[in-house]
Amino acid sequence: MSFQLKKFLFQWLNVFALLGVLFIPFSFRYFYFQTDVSQFLFEDILISLAGFFKLTIINPEISSDATTMYLLFFVLFFLALVIKGTLSFFSFWKTHQDKILKTIQLILTFYLALILLKYGFDKIFKAQFYLPEPNTLYTPLGMLEKDILFWSTMGASRSYNIFMGLIEVIPAFMLLHHKTRNLGLFIILGVIINVVCINFSFDISVKLFSSFLLLITLLLLTPNLKILHQLFVQSKVVQLNVLSGKGLIHSPVVRISIKSFVIILFLVESFFPYWQMGNFNDDNMPRNYLHGAYEVTETITSNTQMNLPPLKRIFIHRSNYFIFQYENETMEDYHLEISQTQQTFTLTNYDSEKIELNYHYDQENKTLQLTSSELGFEIHTKTLDWESLPLLQPLFHWTVDEVGIE
Repeated sequence: MSFQLKKFLFQWLNVFALLGVLFIPFSFRYFYFQTDVSQFLFEDILISLAGFFKLTIINPEISSDATTMYLLFFVLFFLALVIKGTLSFFSFWKTHQDKILKTIQLILTFYLALILLKYGFDKIFKAQFYLPEPNTLYTPLGMLEKDILFWSTMGASRSYNIFMGLIEVIPAFMLLHHKTRNLGLFIILGVIINVVCINFSFDISVKLFSSFLLLITLLLLTPNLKILHQLFVQSKVVQLNVLSGKGLIHSPVVRISIKSFVIILFLVESFFPYWQMGNFNDDNMPRNYLHGAYEVTETITSNTQMNLPPLKRIFIHRSNYFIFQYENETMEDYHLEISQTQQTFTLTNYDSEKIELNYHYDQENKTLQLTSSELGFEIHTKTLDWESLPLLQPLFHWTVDEVGIE
C-alpha cells in the first residue's frame, strides 16, 4: 500500500471517527441532547435508506445494534469520504492538515476517556452488571440467553466489578495527561479487544459501538506503529510520539483552563450521579418492598372458562415488572403499577391491555395473596429467600479441600 493511500485512509477514518463522536448516540446522563440531534438530522435519511435496501425497521430510534445504527455508520462513512475529498481542494487544509488531524486526535482521546470513565464507574458502583434479579436466579441455566447469563455472572461478583471498573477508569485518567497517554492507550487496547470479543461471543448488543471504540483506539495508536515495530521487532532504541495540545494552544493558562473544564464535565457525567444519590454499591440500594420471588402454593379458579396455566412462581422485578413463571419454566412479564393505598396491582401487557389484581401481603408469615373477582381466580404464594441462594453468597476457598468440607 502506497504512502499516499495510507495517509488518505488515516485521514478519512479520523474524519469518520469525529463524526461518530458527534452523532453516534450514547446513553449520556447530561449530554442527552446528542441523541436528539442525531435523531433529528438522520432519522428520515435512515428510513429512506432502509426502504431502498429493503430492510425492516421496527423502531426508528437509533440505538445499539439496531438496523438504524448500522445505517448511520454507513451514512457517516460516506459523509466522511465526501468531507475528506472536499477538503483536499482547499488550501487551508493543505497548509494546516497536520494541526487539524492533531485536534481531531485530541478530541478522540478525550472522548475515549469519557466513555471509559462512564463505563468504569458504572462497574465500580454495580450499575452496569447489577445483582441478578430473582426471576433470573430461578430460571434454569439452559433457558438463559447468553447475554443474560454473562450479565448475571458478572453481577454476582462485587470484587470483580471493582477490578473491571478500575482497569477502565485508571487508563481513562491516564489519557488526560500527555505523559501517560501512550501507556493508557496500550492498556485500553487490551481492555477494548476483550470487550469486543465478549460482545460478539455472548451476543451482547453493543457490538457496533464497542467496535467503534476499538477503531478510535487503533487510530490513536497508528502514529506510533512504525516506532513500535522498530522497538519490538528490530530491538532499536526509540522514542514514541506524544500527542499533546501544546502546539495547538500556546498559552499554558488557556490550555490548562480548557482542560480543567473538560475534566470537570467528564466527572459530572460519570461520577456525580452516584455521589448525588449516595449510591456507591447498587446491590445495597432499596428495592420495592414487595420486590422478590414467591412460590405459588395454591391456585383457586372459580371461573370455569378461565384457563390459567399451572403456575410455579411469581416475581416482582425492581424495574416495575410482574412476572409469571409456569410449571414448564416459561415466563410471562407485565409492566407493574402498585397502589399501596388501594392494595392493587395493575398489570399491562405489550398490547397495552390491563389486568387489575387485589393483593394482600402478610408481613409476619411472608405470604402474598392475589385475587381477581373479574377473572375469577385466587393465587396464594409464599416468599422465597432468594438472597440466600448459593450464587449470591460471598464464598471463597483457598483449597479444594474446603469445598469438600462444605
